[in-house]
Amino acid sequence: MPAAPVIRKAKQPGNAADSGAMSCAHCGDSLSGLKIVSRSIGGRQRDFCCLGCAFIAEQLQLARASDADRVALEASLAQGPTRREVPAGARVQVDVRGMVCAACALLIEHRLRRTDGVASAQVDFAAQRAYVGFDPQRIDAAGVKRAIERTGYRTDAGGRSEARAQRVELLRVLLAWLMMMQVMMLAVPSYVARPGDIPADIEQLLRLAQLVLTMPVLLFSAVPIGRGAWSQLRAGPIGMDLPILLGLGAAFVASAWATLTAHGPVYFDSITMFVALVLGVRWLQARALRAARGHLDDAQRRARLTARRLRGFPASLATESVAAEQLLVDDHVLVPVGETVPADGMVVQGISSVSQAWLTGEATPIEKQDGAPVLAGSVNLEQPLVVRVTRAGEATSLAALRRLVDDAGRERPRIVELANRIAVVFLWLVLAVTLATVVGWGWVDPSQALPAAVAVLVATCPCALSLAAPAALAATQSRLAERGVLTARSAALEALARIDILACDKTGTLTTAEPALTRVIPLRGLRSADVLAQAAALEAVAAHPFARALAQAASKVAVPVAQDVVIAPSAGIEGTVLGRRLRIGKADYALSLAGEAGQGAWARRWPALAAQLPRDDSVVVLADEQGALALFSFGEMLRPDAAMLVEAARASGAEVVLVSGDRAGSVDRVARALGIERAYAQQTPTSKRELVAQLQGTGRRVAMLGDGFNDAPVLAQADVSIALAEGAALAQARADFVVLGSRPADVAGLLHGARRGMRIVRENFLWALVYNLGAIPLAAFGFLSPALAAVGMAASSGLVVANALRARR
Repeated sequence: MPAAPVIRKAKQPGNAADSGAMSCAHCGDSLSGLKIVSRSIGGRQRDFCCLGCAFIAEQLQLARASDADRVALEASLAQGPTRREVPAGARVQVDVRGMVCAACALLIEHRLRRTDGVASAQVDFAAQRAYVGFDPQRIDAAGVKRAIERTGYRTDAGGRSEARAQRVELLRVLLAWLMMMQVMMLAVPSYVARPGDIPADIEQLLRLAQLVLTMPVLLFSAVPIGRGAWSQLRAGPIGMDLPILLGLGAAFVASAWATLTAHGPVYFDSITMFVALVLGVRWLQARALRAARGHLDDAQRRARLTARRLRGFPASLATESVAAEQLLVDDHVLVPVGETVPADGMVVQGISSVSQAWLTGEATPIEKQDGAPVLAGSVNLEQPLVVRVTRAGEATSLAALRRLVDDAGRERPRIVELANRIAVVFLWLVLAVTLATVVGWGWVDPSQALPAAVAVLVATCPCALSLAAPAALAATQSRLAERGVLTARSAALEALARIDILACDKTGTLTTAEPALTRVIPLRGLRSADVLAQAAALEAVAAHPFARALAQAASKVAVPVAQDVVIAPSAGIEGTVLGRRLRIGKADYALSLAGEAGQGAWARRWPALAAQLPRDDSVVVLADEQGALALFSFGEMLRPDAAMLVEAARASGAEVVLVSGDRAGSVDRVARALGIERAYAQQTPTSKRELVAQLQGTGRRVAMLGDGFNDAPVLAQADVSIALAEGAALAQARADFVVLGSRPADVAGLLHGARRGMRIVRENFLWALVYNLGAIPLAAFGFLSPALAAVGMAASSGLVVANALRARR
């Protein structure tokens, strides 16, 4: 397991000689009186003031290592051409259009990795996107796109082109269903009429009409099936499209020959019905995936930060809006209240507190003033800040997180869908049985060899088999979407049904994202409701998370109006409430209103009061001119349905593991409250990812549930990733599922829906296999005519679709 960072209490420096050693190895702040975070960086043990600085130092070390690799690459290129085992110097993300199945993604990956200058390639079929690392000295981004286009796919991501492609796909589906209905009507007379009831010329006319109506279905509607089969042949792994194309081709050739010779059965109705069903189910799946992909694309756009750069600081505070990537070292930026810090830097003006919950997992706000370092991605809570940029571009904390996300996504285990695993065996079985049928009947009765072989191919056309998974998964995705859960990768439903570990983040996932009021201790005989109303009156003018928590707690009491309010940044608030001067905030600030007498009384009472407060909570004091009036304790609160999620995971056979970047005390308290046995505290994004990778290395299948920036790398690494929509956009960028309501109860419903959906898939597969295994010997030995085989194929497909609709309940 990745070891948690070592944390110890810093000693007070005894002399000047100690002072150099007692400073943070990253930001340079003094460690005196702080809890030190120790990490091994570059083979040396270094001390840091917080988990954030430790994480950034780790990523900068990795970045320096990558720079060294690039220098080695340039030196080797100067000596002559070499293979490209060197890490990529640049990365590009390319939208790919025209993929119809996972085999297309494998084919593109294969071709890209053989392209000179490309060091790594990973193609996400669900997102329709390729992630490519390349050496800019040997190939550029345009060259990468050309390599994809030479494989036979488009790289245009324009909205007009995408909309046109969607209209074409819908037209394919509508045409297939329209032609199916027409062919079915023309085929009905041959099923209900007795022999001789239909004149030969009319019967031939009906056949010709069916042939004409079936042609556009095969030549236009079924093109995606043909593309998929061709991609599977070129890429190597066999999927369901190849057996489908084989069965459809055999049925059509036999039907066309029977029509041209006016002798023998035709299967045009079965052909059109099957194409319509397959395309209809795939279109429903694609529509659900597009909705999820649209949400993820929006999340990626939100993840791109903008900055208010100060053009003439300190002489002027005039700002210009620029992308965070355009900031340079020593630029000055203005960070208003409620906005995100766009780059790593140092505060040069202002006093405020920031939330790093999404970066480090610690929910408690952190005070920042002149000279204090701030990390990109932190949220400013109280007062505007002016920040001098100290690291920009690829050196920032967010850039390091994005690199971790990309690396984890490339190393993520691939999901081989059950249908594709069956397809390989099924294809060879069909070919072997067909060949044996031809050879066997060739010895016994050569005139029956071709009809028997056609009956085998028609009977084994994997209609039910190919619909078994997509129909059930489409119904499951539709039901999940109604509950507010978007599915970005259909194959992830199968993986989610098989997980044995559910790893959960704490802050914002199992607990509320912001601190909540956990305890009120009134003093001097006052009532809790009275002191709560007075505290809420003072905090009404503030934007601090504690102010919002007090306002929520006081929503059912009458809150008076505070007058003559004065805000002391990072200290507290003073004002007049009901004719009495009050202060609320840090103990030393609030009690200074009462003078030395009030502070002395507080010092005597504090040990007894501290014993009544939850451990690791933050404490705020309300005081007047006579001393303390009340204590307010703030900490994390469990979400109301967090316990439901833990129970649902256990009921599905998965162990719940808590993985958080917060302090050990807070993590242990949440773990005990939910009955979670394994909990990991003080985890950086890197150590979270390493933990999941090690679990995967032991054969465990891991799902990760998170919401913060610091969860993005581990979400990309896990077998299945679930992100909450109210969390960080970067965390959603590579998620398999996005929970729009951000409720643990919806995640519990997702676990149940995935297992129920896969149970229906297995039922469908069982029926399809039973039908095919029963029909093959009957067709091979001549007991099942091609016409009856076509009827059986249609009936089995209908049964599979009807069973799949149960997932909608």
